[in-house]
Amino acid sequence: MARAAITVALGVAAAPWVVAAQELAPQVSCYQRATEGGLDDSLAAQLCRGARSSAPADCFVRAQDDGSLSQSQAVQLCQFTAPDEDPAGCYIQARQQTFSDPSRVVQLCQPAILSCPGYVD
Repeated sequence: MARAAITVALGVAAAPWVVAAQELAPQVSCYQRATEGGLDDSLAAQLCRGARSSAPADCFVRAQDDGSLSQSQAVQLCQFTAPDEDPAGCYIQARQQTFSDPSRVVQLCQPAILSCPGYVD
């Protein structure tokens, strides 16, 4: 009887962990979306490194639909994209408004790289 109570108690206690373990990390969901969108493993890992959502992969797929960027350029444009940013939309709009070189438009539209502050005493 005591063993059954312990098993039930452990099962209940483990349930939240099991549910949490089944949710995908944002980097993993980003990677999966990117590879489904045609990006190879190496570039998908680069694109999704540090991702907080699947936004970089969504951006990549949208940028590739435009057809004017190589995969490497689309990764450069979309890496570090936050959910509230739209570098692909910026790129498409800027290309329609100007005749700039695509690499310059990528530089214009890519998201800012947020960095953590250095060590503070």
